[in-house]
Amino acid sequence: MADELPESIKLKLLKKMMSSMVRSKQSEKDEQIDPEKLVWSRLSDEKAEELMRKAKALYPEKYEYVIRVLAHLIQQGRLKELDGYTTLVLLNRLGIPVKPDLRIKFVKHGKEVDMKEYLE
Repeated sequence: MADELPESIKLKLLKKMMSSMVRSKQSEKDEQIDPEKLVWSRLSDEKAEELMRKAKALYPEKYEYVIRVLAHLIQQGRLKELDGYTTLVLLNRLGIPVKPDLRIKFVKHGKEVDMKEYLE
């Protein structure tokens, strides 16, 4: 039967088969990507990393859900990177009330000092 088909139809069938093989390999690659590594690779600053560590420690069951949601948004192209503020807002909206550690820095003559030295 393959000998009876014209060359143009054979080429079209071959192209369809090749494109379906390429799609299946791409979907295998997508499945192999670890969502947690993907999300952590897109965190752009220390605050974002701190917030994700706190979320993982305080809410381990919700953390998995958040990772899946963020990885999905990254794969769709809706998120390119996550800074501290964006991470804080997304975590709060997804039901994880994580608060960042507050650090008060005292700078005197261009150097970071503690409060006693600053007041002297």
